[in-house]
Amino acid sequence: MPDLIPAPSPDDRPFAETASVDLASGEEITLTYEPVSNDAMFRVGTVAISKRADTEYVLRMDDEVVFGPAPVPPTDVDDLQVTFTPALGFSHSMEVVVRNLSATTGDREYAIQPVGYEVMR
Repeated sequence: MPDLIPAPSPDDRPFAETASVDLASGEEITLTYEPVSNDAMFRVGTVAISKRADTEYVLRMDDEVVFGPAPVPPTDVDDLQVTFTPALGFSHSMEVVVRNLSATTGDREYAIQPVGYEVMR
């Protein structure tokens, strides 16, 4: 996998958190990520989400849409490639929204994995 740009310093805190959710037809989920340190900046180079037909993907950082709404994720969890060069940054929160637009019955499983680091100032 290509390196994140800008590269983290030795004092920065790595971040790679996975989540798995089941969404029924017409259901959505919003996952929110926040820096652990109050004065930290987050850098995110990858937001990997399961790629499914009839799904909408949105990524917000500090209440600003930085990706989507789109019918494909920034990258699939099976690829896990750096997708944002330079890495996107936020200081308050990042929201990952996944909407299952499929009309089929039954739940669909989605894996979500943002990867980056928390800049320790």
